[in-house]
Amino acid sequence: MIINRYIQRNIHFGTLGALAMLVSIGLFFLFVGELDDIGQGNYGVLQALGYVALSAPARIVEFMPLAVLLGSILSLGALAGNSEIIAMQASGISLRRMLAAVLQAALVLAALSFLIADWLVPDSEAGARALKNQAQQQSTALQFSEGLWIKDESRVVHIEAVLPNGYARKIEIYQLDDNGNLVSSLRAEHAVPLGDAWELQQVEQTIISARSSSSRSFDRMIYEGNLSHKLLQVLIIEPRIMSSMNLYSYLKFLDENGLDGHVERLIFWQKMLAPATIVIMCLLGFPFVLGSQRQSNTGQRLLTGILLGLVFVVLDRLLTQLGTQLSINAFTVALLPNLIFLALAIHLLLRKQSHGAGIGMFLAMGRRRYVDDPGAAEPVMPGVRTEKPPQVTDAKTNN
Repeated sequence: MIINRYIQRNIHFGTLGALAMLVSIGLFFLFVGELDDIGQGNYGVLQALGYVALSAPARIVEFMPLAVLLGSILSLGALAGNSEIIAMQASGISLRRMLAAVLQAALVLAALSFLIADWLVPDSEAGARALKNQAQQQSTALQFSEGLWIKDESRVVHIEAVLPNGYARKIEIYQLDDNGNLVSSLRAEHAVPLGDAWELQQVEQTIISARSSSSRSFDRMIYEGNLSHKLLQVLIIEPRIMSSMNLYSYLKFLDENGLDGHVERLIFWQKMLAPATIVIMCLLGFPFVLGSQRQSNTGQRLLTGILLGLVFVVLDRLLTQLGTQLSINAFTVALLPNLIFLALAIHLLLRKQSHGAGIGMFLAMGRRRYVDDPGAAEPVMPGVRTEKPPQVTDAKTNN
């Protein structure tokens, strides 16, 4: 419907404006932080700008909940300040119908944020880190979309994915002779750090000779190469910017090897519940624009949104730290901030709705009185001045 699309368009444009402002500020401070690294190797201003540009998708996902909250408060506040919300209610549009339009707009923004976080952020962050590392000449490794290639003496190592804490997935090791000919290869599903070496798991070894080749399988094998753990740490992608599928695979790998994955599991559930956070933020902005907006201005609404966003961030960080220290269930810790703010939004909405119901009852009683007594003045909205229409009488003529 036209009204629904009108409300959704205002929320989307308001969120886009708030997001552009927040992301611009975040990228500016990121660029300022990169100024100290300019001059290391071939890392110059253009490389720093490229690094900042590739970091933009991650900043979009990071600021999306706060941008939705600010955009909802400002855009809906502008409608309420222009009496458009009151006009919609007077025309028969219920509060539930307006709320449905707000939720539809929030779902679109939540889906967009999840797609960016799951599809765009992992590749963009990997590209940003590879650009910076290669420009600074910190390693001889080459990183492509299909994995990481490292030269280790007479061996060439290919790693499909470097996981946090030094773990790796799908490793290929090619052994070369003095003439550069391939003499053997190793393929392993996983690698676990073991001191200065790696423990390869589910290994298949192929020996290549001039006349034939043979293959053998091993459950585990120790690889004592000269791979720098510092190098691997530089190239590791943090769990927060991994895709949901890769993070789920990483959790499965940790469980299969009996490793602690509480922090990674908490990050996984926070990523899964991020769309719900955006919907709740949009819902939270709706009660603040109901009723009269004569006493509040744009600055006050903006300050309210920023304070609520900061409270949510502090609460989320506090619960995350407590959950990690006390080993509380990761799903519960990730869900609790959303439940608290959802309860706050419902409470404020019910208060506004009950207040609006009282006003509606008063107006209905006034209209009934006007119908029963045509001489009574019809109730009007605040700020609207009416005059009693002049009564028309028939002129009497004298014969």
